[in-house]
Amino acid sequence: MRGLLVVVVVIGLCSSGRAEPQGALRLASIAPDGTGWARELRAMAREVEGATSGRVRVKLYFGGIAGDELEMGERIRRNQLDGAASGGMLCEQMSPAMRVMRVPGMFASREEAAAVLGRLKPLLDGDFATNGFTNLGETVIGPSILFTRTPVRSIEELRKGRYWVWDADKMMAGVFPILGFKTLRLPIAEAARAYEEGRHDGFVGPPTAALGFQWSAAAKYYEDLRLAYITGCVVVSNRAFDALSIDAQQALKAAAAKASARIGDASREMDRQLLGGLFRRQGLTEVPVSDAFRAEFDAAAKLARVELARAEVQQALIDRVEAMVAGYRAEHRR
Repeated sequence: MRGLLVVVVVIGLCSSGRAEPQGALRLASIAPDGTGWARELRAMAREVEGATSGRVRVKLYFGGIAGDELEMGERIRRNQLDGAASGGMLCEQMSPAMRVMRVPGMFASREEAAAVLGRLKPLLDGDFATNGFTNLGETVIGPSILFTRTPVRSIEELRKGRYWVWDADKMMAGVFPILGFKTLRLPIAEAARAYEEGRHDGFVGPPTAALGFQWSAAAKYYEDLRLAYITGCVVVSNRAFDALSIDAQQALKAAAAKASARIGDASREMDRQLLGGLFRRQGLTEVPVSDAFRAEFDAAAKLARVELARAEVQQALIDRVEAMVAGYRAEHRR
């Protein structure tokens, strides 16, 4: 899901590795300017420039000017761009292990997802390195929930509708059919218009993405059913990272790690406000998720994991994460 909220940062590095002006970091994002994500990226840009005394400058482009996440990835591979901060899609392409974070029904809370993400970091870093990237930071952006045209109160009602899926989201494009959900795959820029034209019945994504891309202004209802959690990352190509001086590398790592943490914190707080009343004040009607509906979804999700293990995520990794979640829950019940 691009629902997803989703952030792409492209970093073009023209650097020499000496303590001389090393060039500009060109950062591009699908995030609309003025959003919380954009503010955090601006803060990251200022920190990098300040820490390097202007030797590495940062220029930001918002609103998907440089294309979607997968297009960014292709440009990086062609040496036209050098890095990205992704809202999930590109992360999962470069680190297949990260797909486990979006196995349906795996996590009951953001805290569970964050704890597992931290424990998986060495594995994720290895994936990125194998594919030519340095992982600078990762964060849980938020849960994918439902924003719908009509109330959805059961799996049966959910399966009657058709839901937009970002065409760059390979994971959800595979997961939804396994769950029995009908989808319409389109670029994120076409999602709202397609809804207005009646081509689909709702969006699936984090609350912050629904606000940022104005899905919440289009939909009539929302259902806080946590289908999965969106995980973002900030990476640069090894080619670009290695070309920086050591102090610039450290500055970039520090700024990206802080930005990742701040984006996670800001998204958590915004989710709290949106689900705590802002959506309702904007005109959306909350449809409470009953225990029966949640149990139906959890049962369907467990069955879906069997199919996912054959296609997208290794069964051993699913088992490993399930054990981590069980351990986390046991520890926090004390």
